[in-house]
Amino acid sequence: MKRSDVVLQAVGLGAVAGMRAAMAPMITSHYLNTHPNPALSRTSLRFIQLPLTAAITKMLSAAELTGDKLPSTANRIEPAQLLARVASGAFVGATIFKANKLSAIDGILIGGASALVASFASFYLRKAADALPFANEPMTGAVEDAVALGTGVAVIKSR
Repeated sequence: MKRSDVVLQAVGLGAVAGMRAAMAPMITSHYLNTHPNPALSRTSLRFIQLPLTAAITKMLSAAELTGDKLPSTANRIEPAQLLARVASGAFVGATIFKANKLSAIDGILIGGASALVASFASFYLRKAADALPFANEPMTGAVEDAVALGTGVAVIKSR
């Protein structure tokens, strides 16, 4: 895959991490578990391709989707939430770059930066959507879930 395509994948999955921190690793792990990448087999990131990792990330993603709908859930732009999203984006960025025999550091920076921007963008978009007279909090969250999942699947399959 061309470097520009790898960058776009890291940006896209980083954006998914900005919307849903656990979803980007879940999508990446599921894809790599069903389509193993030999370039990862001799790296510290090889665990992402394991069936156990795919199962664990699916459970974490389901928990996040449920927890997001609770009124007590912290805003995604609060420091701990933001750090989790940036770390998730950095992780999937590093994974995508290493899978394509490129620098993990570049992937970390691109995926993490994308997650940071997407965290703020999706936070303010969701607040604006919640203010619409026909929208309410659980519905806008469900729409965001669908957008994040659809985006992630489309991006990972663009390999």
